[in-house]
Amino acid sequence: MFRTLLAALIACSCSLSAQTTFTSSGTFVVPPGVENMTVELVGPGGNGASNGGGGGGAFASAVYEVIPGTNYSVVVGTGGSGLATSISALGIAAGAGGNATTTPNPNIGGGGQGGVAQGGDVNRNGGTGGGGYYTYFGGGGGGAAGPSAAGGVGGNTIVWNGSNCITPGGAAGIGGGAPAGDGGKGAGFTDANCTVTDPGANGGAYGGGGGGGNGIGSAFGIGGGGYCRITWNTSTGVDQQTVAPMPRLLQNPITDRIALRQPLGTEQYALLDATGRTIWSGQRIDLQDFSNLRTGAYFLRVAVGDKVSVLRLVK
Repeated sequence: MFRTLLAALIACSCSLSAQTTFTSSGTFVVPPGVENMTVELVGPGGNGASNGGGGGGAFASAVYEVIPGTNYSVVVGTGGSGLATSISALGIAAGAGGNATTTPNPNIGGGGQGGVAQGGDVNRNGGTGGGGYYTYFGGGGGGAAGPSAAGGVGGNTIVWNGSNCITPGGAAGIGGGAPAGDGGKGAGFTDANCTVTDPGANGGAYGGGGGGGNGIGSAFGIGGGGYCRITWNTSTGVDQQTVAPMPRLLQNPITDRIALRQPLGTEQYALLDATGRTIWSGQRIDLQDFSNLRTGAYFLRVAVGDKVSVLRLVK
């Protein structure tokens, strides 16, 4: 029984997943033994206004080759701040949803724009806030984007016709999957005399846009804050099999050179742009000068025998 269990453990991948989350700005230090990590970001939601709903935050995620002990500054925006959630050293950001504005009578509008994502392997934008009607009804907040989908658009409210007071306001936009939050519903009324207000709701955690107010006593909702999750694998120490080492990036983003750790000198490299077009190929890429390479994201394909690895890098 013991030998069977030991054989199964040696044959397994022998790694455990660990993660840390940030709901406010801070610093992440790459743990010992960690050579790659997954970053997921959600931007903060925008605040509602006296009628329009706030926009939802964007979502961005990517996998990075990293060096143990490296510090990364993580910026997490708060609701209504307009500050993106980002790790600038990696070139990845999930934009904040825009704050709503007030639209004058007799128009419906004022919804904030959804946040825009950039720099990730997956980039999804937040939902635009719904439009509100002057004084009477608020638009719904836009949903935050997530791993599954872009953020849902907040619902527009109805038009006041002189008697249609009983309404909850614009519907909340749906978030794109955890940890993305839904938007907040828009403000409305609960009685036919337009005297009992139904408050606008705050945006859901994380990144949901706040619902619009109704202008006569019911405040607008506040956007949900941003979020960062970093996940990595840690070895269990069981797997003792020897495998050929693959080169790793020593610096990312790069400037003029692609510095590598553990190069053998016999690897075959191919540098590709974001569209998959090969820019350079050959051996000893660490000796090549890429100072004229345009700023942007690239992929480095590394082949050692029949083993292939693809590294993502930024200039």
